[in-house]
Amino acid sequence: MSNTSIPSVPNIGDNAPDFELPDINMKIQKLSDYTGKDIVLAFFPAAESPVCTKEMCTFRDSLGELKNYGAQIIVISVDGPFANKIFTENRHLNFPLLSDYRREVINKYGIVMKDLGPLEGYKAAKRSVFIVDQNGKVRYKWVSDNPLIEPNYQEVKDALLRLKETNNRQK
Repeated sequence: MSNTSIPSVPNIGDNAPDFELPDINMKIQKLSDYTGKDIVLAFFPAAESPVCTKEMCTFRDSLGELKNYGAQIIVISVDGPFANKIFTENRHLNFPLLSDYRREVINKYGIVMKDLGPLEGYKAAKRSVFIVDQNGKVRYKWVSDNPLIEPNYQEVKDALLRLKETNNRQK
């Protein structure tokens, strides 16, 4: 009998599941490549959809501020690298956009949205944000069952500020 249970969403304090995914230039990137940096790891359902576009442009426009907190943004969608490349170019995104075209990572993170709008059976990522610390531990998580809801950007910034303060105290 096979185990068909869906992995649960990582909790705060858990190790963030590592992954290997292609970026828009087909270069494989791993979460573990960023060890030593705090990461804002954002998942979104579909490139060029209205809410996803607004969210990614908000992250793009706040990148300087997020870098001041010592954070690197990495975003993941189930769209293929080619669609992600066009999305990146059209929206002038300035952070890695990775393709989970096999849907392995959204499964590892327990954030599979079983249907995308009227597309029954089209598995996409639930809109989600995780902050992963320099040691690969989850320090913040937000997962929405409603793809039309954006994350609370101020809450993400506040979590990064707290993490930066913790990092500074540990130095």
